[in-house]
Amino acid sequence: MKRRKFLKNIGKLSSAPIVLNGLGMSTLLSPAMLEMLTTCDGVEDRTLVVLFLKGGNDGLNTIIPVDQYSTYIGHRPTIGIPETGTGAYINLDTTLDVADQVGIHPSIESFKDMYESGKARMIQAVGYPDFNQSHFKSTDLWLGGGDGTPGGTNGSGWVGRFFENAYPGIHGSPNDDFPDPLGIQFGDTKASLGYHDCSSVYQAVNLTGQYPGNLYGLLNGLGTAPHTNIPDSEFGEEIQYIMDVENSTNVYGQRITDVFNAGTNSSTVYPDGYLSYQLSLIARLLSGGSQTKMFMAHRGGFDTHVNQVEEGSTHTGEHANNIADVFDSIKAFHNDLTNLGLGNKVVTVVFSEFSRRITENGNTGTDHGNYGPMFLFGDAVNPGISGTNFDLTAINDSGNMDASEMQFDYRDVLKSVLQNWMGAGTDILDPTLLSPYAVLPNLILDDQTVDPSCYIIPTAPLPVELTFFNAYLTEEKQVKLDWETASEINSDYFEIERMKEDIDPEFVARVNAQGTSSFSQTYEALDSNPLSGVSYYRLRSVDLDGSEQFSDWKAIELEQTNIENIRVYPNPAIYDFNLVLTTKINRKANLELFSINGQLVYSEALNIKEGFNKFRVDVTNIPIGQYFVKLTGDGLEVETMKVLIQRK
Repeated sequence: MKRRKFLKNIGKLSSAPIVLNGLGMSTLLSPAMLEMLTTCDGVEDRTLVVLFLKGGNDGLNTIIPVDQYSTYIGHRPTIGIPETGTGAYINLDTTLDVADQVGIHPSIESFKDMYESGKARMIQAVGYPDFNQSHFKSTDLWLGGGDGTPGGTNGSGWVGRFFENAYPGIHGSPNDDFPDPLGIQFGDTKASLGYHDCSSVYQAVNLTGQYPGNLYGLLNGLGTAPHTNIPDSEFGEEIQYIMDVENSTNVYGQRITDVFNAGTNSSTVYPDGYLSYQLSLIARLLSGGSQTKMFMAHRGGFDTHVNQVEEGSTHTGEHANNIADVFDSIKAFHNDLTNLGLGNKVVTVVFSEFSRRITENGNTGTDHGNYGPMFLFGDAVNPGISGTNFDLTAINDSGNMDASEMQFDYRDVLKSVLQNWMGAGTDILDPTLLSPYAVLPNLILDDQTVDPSCYIIPTAPLPVELTFFNAYLTEEKQVKLDWETASEINSDYFEIERMKEDIDPEFVARVNAQGTSSFSQTYEALDSNPLSGVSYYRLRSVDLDGSEQFSDWKAIELEQTNIENIRVYPNPAIYDFNLVLTTKINRKANLELFSINGQLVYSEALNIKEGFNKFRVDVTNIPIGQYFVKLTGDGLEVETMKVLIQRK
C-alpha cells in the first residue's frame, strides 16, 4: 500500500481504513490528555462501552408487556411471541407489580441470567421529542445528543463534547501520562458523529487490516521513507501535516499492539459472531492495560421490514437470531471481564436509533417506529426496570406509540451515566449539552455512584492555545520552525528545544511572546546548525508566572554527509599547520590534538561551512613530537590523522 493512498482519506487526526484483527476499528486521537484530577480510588479507571444496534431493534418483540398481552397479539397476530407453549415469552421478574411485569423474547434468556445475577437494567420507552424515523437522521440525533424539534440538531457528538470538556487541551498525540486513545470505535468503518467535538472535528483514525499484535508493524511499514526536505510553503505545511498524522498513528499503533499483546481473555467462551469478536477485543485491550475511556461497538441487521420471524414459528427468525447474538455476547463479555478482575471497571449501554411500530406490516415484519428500551450492563449497574409498560392502545394512525407514551429522554440516561459512572459534574455536563436533562435514580449502585467530591476537575484554559507547530528542513540544510497561537494569556516567551535519542533536550532559540491576545499570532525561529541524523524539536512556552507548556516533538532527518578531501599540511609542521576539508552541509565540529600518550594538548571549536574550508592551527607553544589530529562532531566519520611538529 502506498503512503499517499493510506493517508488519502484521513480526517484531522487520521481515518485511514484498517481492520483490527480483521475488524473495522476507529481510534479517537488526542494530543496531550490532561491527568484526571480525582483522588477517589478507581474512578479514573472506569470505562464506558457503547453498543449501537443499527437498523432499529424491535423493542416490542424484545420486551412484551405481560398485562397487555391480548392487545399486543391483536396488533401482531402473525409475528407476536406466544404466551404459552413452544416459543413462549419468559417472564423476567414475577416479583414486580403486574403492570410492570415484562416477558422477554425466549431467545434472550442470557438477559434474564444477567438480570438475576444483578448485572442488568432495562429502561422503558426511551426516545426524544418529535421523533424522526429516518435511519440516518435518527442515528445522528442519538449520537449528537439532539432531537427532532426546531434547532434540536447538533453538529457535534455527545462523546466528543464530553471528552473536549472533561479532558481539555486534547488535540493530537499520546503522552506519557495517558498513552492510549480516549476512545476506540469498532465494527463500523464510517466515523461516528458521536466523536465530533464542537469544532466539528472528528478526532479519530480508522485502522484497517491487521492483527492487533502486529498493528504497529503494518503502520510503520507503509510507503516510502519520510520527506527530509520539506519546502517552506503552503504545500510544505500540508506535507508536514500528513507526516504528523502518520507519526501519531504510528505511536497509537505501537501502543495498541503492546496493550493487545500484554492482554488476554479468560476461559469464557464467546458466541461465534461479529459482535462477540468486537467485545472480546475490548476485554483483551483492557486486560493489557488500556486506559481508553469509551469504546463503541456496533451490531447491524435490525431493519426487519420483512421476514422478521419464521411464519408459524414466531420465536425464530432473523430478529430472534440478532437479539440472541447481542445478549449472549454481552453476557460472555461481562463474564470475561469478571474473570479478568475487571468487572467493576466497565458499564455497557445499549441502544438503537428507534424501535419498530406497534403494528405489524403484513410482510412478517415491522416498519420504522419510535420509542424503545435501553439497556445497561455491568457489576456497577443497579438491576431492575426503570419505568413501566406503555399503553398499547395509545397509538397513532401510523401504528406508532403516541408521543405522550415516551417515559424517558435518552439524554436522561446519558447524563446519568456520565455523571454517576464517569464522574462528570455540571461544569462538564453544561458544554456537553446534557445539563437540562434529569438524572435517573437507581441506574448505578449507590456504592458505585461517583460522589460529587470525586467529579472530574477540568483545568482552566491553557495560557497559550497552540494552533500548530511545524519543523522544516530548508534547501540550505537548516531547520526552520514556525508556529501559530489562537490566543495567549500572560505569555512571556517561547523556546525551541532540540533532542536526539542519546542526548538530553538542549536550547536552540528563544522568541518573545505576544503577552495577551485573543487573535492568532505567528512566530518563527531557525536552527542554522542542525545535527545530522534524526533530531526532534519541540516548542516550550513560558508564561509570566513561570509556568510552562510543551508541544509535541517534531522529527527532522538530516542526511549524514561525511567530510571529504580532508588533509593537514605542511607536515611536518614548524609553527602552524592547515586543516582543509570539503563538505556538502554546514556543521559544527571540534578539532583536537593529542600526544602519543593520549593527552589532549589543543582543542578548537570549528564552524564548518558548505564547500571548501581551511583552518590554521597555531602550534608555536606545543613541544616537538608526534601528535594525532582528531575532528569530532555529530555524524562525522573522520579517521585520525598524524602530524609531526619539529623545529629547524
